[in-house]
Amino acid sequence: MRNFLAVTASLFSLTFLGCNAAPAEPTPEPTPETAEQTQSLTATGQSCSADTQCASGLCWVEADSYPLYNPAWIHADSCTEECGGPTDHESCRILAEDLNAPYPNNARCIPARGVYDNYPYDDIFYVCDMLRVGLGRVHWVE
Repeated sequence: MRNFLAVTASLFSLTFLGCNAAPAEPTPEPTPETAEQTQSLTATGQSCSADTQCASGLCWVEADSYPLYNPAWIHADSCTEECGGPTDHESCRILAEDLNAPYPNNARCIPARGVYDNYPYDDIFYVCDMLRVGLGRVHWVE
């Protein structure tokens, strides 16, 4: 009787703990979900050549703000963001601080003419000047 109880207890504990005498089939690894690959876009304050390159959707070049920036003496570009108008410098300063710009207090909202690639009309927009805060790319004309 003692052996019968010992065998029963052993079988019960093995079954309860999930141990099988026969080897279990390996569990198939879950297949990872296919993630859609997206192209990274250029951050605000970085160099660009087209709106489609910028995360903000807005690439500014110096010719957009002539005569404030004159393409005859400077070539420059940066991904930027729109601002409220010629007196809305505070939103540009906050943006410059968020981007850890070297000179955030120099931020200003400047007029830019026809700055969107996909905007076919001759119009004025206002954008944050990333060059003045130390961001973007500048090439001086010799």
